[in-house]
Amino acid sequence: MIELEVHPEVHVKEQLQRPAYSTCRECHRNFRAKCEDQFSLELCDHCFDALRQAGEPVLNVHVKVLPRRAVRV
Repeated sequence: MIELEVHPEVHVKEQLQRPAYSTCRECHRNFRAKCEDQFSLELCDHCFDALRQAGEPVLNVHVKVLPRRAVRV
């Protein structure tokens, strides 16, 4: 019997390679990310600079996906 664990608060999106252009979360313009922080936040140059000028540090989290082990009952 196969049992599945469902965690609604966790959303995983696998991305094999970085796209040439992304869409900004705030203003919905297309942009090309200049750094990994900008790419992970999905913000265009204008919105990313505005966030950096706000004085708050830019948070960036990298998660390494580990293979799932079989659950023994």
